[in-house]
Amino acid sequence: MTEAYSSQQNGVVSENQAENIRIKGKAVVDFAEKLLTLKRERIHRALTQILGLPFAFLAIFVLLSMLIARLFFINILKPLTLIRQTIRKVSEGDFCPIPYHETGEDEISKLIYAFNRMEGELKSKQEQLVQSRKIAAIGTFTAGIAHELNNPINNIYLTAETFLDDRELSNPEGRELVSDILAQAERAGEIIKNLLDFSRSELPSFTDLNIREVIEKTLKLVKNQTMLTGIRTDIAISSDLPNIQGNFRNLEQIFLNLFLNAIHAMPDGGAITINASHSSEDYLKIDVRDTGTGISSEHLEHIFEPFYTTKSVGRGTGLGLAVTYSLVKKHGGYIEVQSELNAGTTFSIYLPIGHVSENAHETADCRY
Repeated sequence: MTEAYSSQQNGVVSENQAENIRIKGKAVVDFAEKLLTLKRERIHRALTQILGLPFAFLAIFVLLSMLIARLFFINILKPLTLIRQTIRKVSEGDFCPIPYHETGEDEISKLIYAFNRMEGELKSKQEQLVQSRKIAAIGTFTAGIAHELNNPINNIYLTAETFLDDRELSNPEGRELVSDILAQAERAGEIIKNLLDFSRSELPSFTDLNIREVIEKTLKLVKNQTMLTGIRTDIAISSDLPNIQGNFRNLEQIFLNLFLNAIHAMPDGGAITINASHSSEDYLKIDVRDTGTGISSEHLEHIFEPFYTTKSVGRGTGLGLAVTYSLVKKHGGYIEVQSELNAGTTFSIYLPIGHVSENAHETADCRY
């Protein structure tokens, strides 16, 4: 009986152990399944992230491409389009600059800056070319008129001079009238001389000249006028300036015209200052400055045009500065002018140092 009881007890223990083992085994299985599920989720999440990266990179690449394309259009294609449109306008005679306001140091900005500068030079040269052609055409026209008028005016002058020398002409009023005829004939002769000087196209003969001597001798011609009007003349010319190749009579005419203009601009007195210095290795710069009434901006751009004058009728022909401009050109130089109303005017003559080539006058110009 005891053995039967023990066997029964052992059977109960075995069943309990088996149940415990089943429970633990189920727990292990459940844990394994849970772990497997967690691993699968992690793997799925990792795969999802891995598969999403290319799309993210693609989206970023597209955005960057769009940004680069926009920058490329703004910084390169748009300026190039403006350049193309402006070049077409230049070919049609429109010299307006490219409307580009960027101030960067990139190549496109430098290109546009250089193009605008070139366009400005082209416009200036175009205006100078038109001015030169205008002067050349007027010069040809006036040369013919001057030659036609020269002989009859000489005959009038000689006839009037003969009458004045005639002792039978004792009437004071008659002699005064003949003197007026002589004075007007001389004035007409001076106008014709200016016309011929203006219209001459050939280069004058050049010699070695000292610019100080030319200016001092020219000032002597207007000495009485400066004294009568109370005008002071100051000369500031360096003694070490090199000589220039020029025509003395032509240079004298250039400075005489400038001195006379300065005197007319200072009826109540003032000062004429003449400075000469090195402008560069190739040019001498001679400034003729006055303290007169000045020239307004509307007149300033026309002062070198033939027959353009702001003086009253009978006081000027409008040829003085046109002749000056023409003679400076023939010396291979150029002329600049700056003026301020009620403050004065400065004419700057630039003359080349050394030999003047035959075609130098073709490249000269005037500047304001």
